[in-house]
Amino acid sequence: MFEGLIGGFANCLEPMNFVLLFLGTFLGLLVGALPGLSSPMAIIILLPVTYSLEPLPALLTMIGVYVGTKLGGSFAAILLRTPGTPASACTALDGFPMAEKGQSGLALGYATYSSFFGGVTSWIIAVTCIPIISGIALKSSNADIALIAIMGLVMVSAFTRGSMLKGFIGVCIGLLIGSMGMDKTDAIERFTFGSLDLLTGVPFAAALVGLFGFSVVIADLSLMKSSSELVTTKFKIQLPSTFDFLKRWRAWSIGGIYGAIVGAVPGVGADGATWLSYGTVKNNSKNPENFGKGEPDGVVAPETANNGTTGGTMVPMLTLGIPGDASTAIMLGALYLHGLQPGVTLMKTGADVVYGMLAGLLLAGIMMFGIALGAIRFFVYVLRQHRSILFPFVMVFATLGAFASYNEFFPVYVAILLGVFGFIMEERGFPVVTIVLGVILGPIIEYNTRVALQVANADWTTFIDTWPRIIIIGIIVFLVFNEIKQGLKRQKLSKKNI
Repeated sequence: MFEGLIGGFANCLEPMNFVLLFLGTFLGLLVGALPGLSSPMAIIILLPVTYSLEPLPALLTMIGVYVGTKLGGSFAAILLRTPGTPASACTALDGFPMAEKGQSGLALGYATYSSFFGGVTSWIIAVTCIPIISGIALKSSNADIALIAIMGLVMVSAFTRGSMLKGFIGVCIGLLIGSMGMDKTDAIERFTFGSLDLLTGVPFAAALVGLFGFSVVIADLSLMKSSSELVTTKFKIQLPSTFDFLKRWRAWSIGGIYGAIVGAVPGVGADGATWLSYGTVKNNSKNPENFGKGEPDGVVAPETANNGTTGGTMVPMLTLGIPGDASTAIMLGALYLHGLQPGVTLMKTGADVVYGMLAGLLLAGIMMFGIALGAIRFFVYVLRQHRSILFPFVMVFATLGAFASYNEFFPVYVAILLGVFGFIMEERGFPVVTIVLGVILGPIIEYNTRVALQVANADWTTFIDTWPRIIIIGIIVFLVFNEIKQGLKRQKLSKKNI
């Protein structure tokens, strides 16, 4: 493991890789600071740029964006009370009151310190867990891989916002989209509707651009004419003293641990981790009444958890091929587009890329800290600009991303169609990330299920003939029945309240 990490750092420190990681982190801070933009959208914009790059430089750029947006979202949350990203909404509860009291610099300092610490904590957990899990995963057979992928879809359906039923419907839609085209085993056309363009299936890059790019822009068109009025005119990050930060050990330790653990649960991501850590710290505080009025612990806990999810989300993505959130779902797609097979064999076939990504995760956290201190005035300047300048820029680059995947216009049409469809689904509470995961994991489940059955002479008991497989099925059954139970409880409570 140590040799792999040393090699990963060496690869990251190559001039071009280092520059791309730096630019990605800077872009991430910028995107995170702007309400209406997000990490998945920024990574989508980068897709056409990364086509011509080698896998590691492309993924390092995306990791930089991913890490940078975590802290960038707190800038708008503290200065505007308008979170730059959904996960930074919790930071606004105490960050904005601190700014109103003339402590905006200190609030930004707590956020910067906490984000850096959370990233380092999750990185340590990730580099410890990934080699261990990968070593176990490498021994998996086709039946194991199929069950792990199914478990991932069920977990995403269960833990994403909204009901499991809506998550499951989204997954099923993704599975249908992923099954379009020529069947690779039997060479049978499926759901092509007579279109030659669909013989190879729905263009994957177009699906990502549509569901994560166009749909978000459509949803945020109301922000086009808006500009921002800041609560203060002083923009300088004031880092707290080391002693002051260390004495808040409960807040940053809870945030770091929750971020890494919750981030590793597919579908939950930073949103759940920030609120969970904030609630825990508040409930265990000697002065819970101070929260919501400018309590520094109310900034430290969610910001540590927010960046703490970065390492956690990498664990299932790099070991099992199951992304932890929307951003890692796109990174998973980027691995496919660059010819790598995510999942249990990735550590064997692309260990240099895995260790390079892990090294880049830590370096991006260090860069994030330095860039935030040196360029806060620039990010605040951009915060004041009208969104009408930004959204056309996003649409143009998203369109280029769809076109560049095949060098023809068919993927652009697909992206627009799926963008409108994704917007409608999101408006009705169906998270688009479940659709994307269905598209990604569907072919993996189908291929490995069919191979497992061929090896077992069509004997379905092969999926329960080892204890690990029985445990995985047990987890799947538990999640489904637990959600049914919770749904019945909610139904009874709603009837009582009528």
